[in-house]
Amino acid sequence: MKKTFALVLALVCLLALSACQAKGEQARELVSAFPAAAFSYAGDDGYKLITSEIDTLDTFDSLRIKPSDEPFEGEWIYRIVYNPAQYVQNAEEFVILFGEHSLSINGKTYVPEDGVSYADILDWAAGKYAYFDYELLPD
Repeated sequence: MKKTFALVLALVCLLALSACQAKGEQARELVSAFPAAAFSYAGDDGYKLITSEIDTLDTFDSLRIKPSDEPFEGEWIYRIVYNPAQYVQNAEEFVILFGEHSLSINGKTYVPEDGVSYADILDWAAGKYAYFDYELLPD
């Protein structure tokens, strides 16, 4: 009985881990797990510090994007730095850059899926930035 229970438990754990890994690759990151984010727009001097409403930044799954082998080129228009070093100690920063034609999620370039306009992705970023009507903090 104990062997059967242990075998079933091990099987459940293996299935759960494989499901988590596949889901994790699709979700990229669960934003609400980060305690803070510095959200910047290239046209502003400074950034907005997001803490209590960080989960409203979604998981980026709503963006219809696909990985690209092309490098991220040009300057960023919007930047989100999760776990910013000045606020979160002993944690690695996780950086999202929205450029003119592509975006970078922690160093990996993404482009719109076929049939999706990149302007829609920038509109998403602009809408999220405008949503946070916070004071700009100096860089």
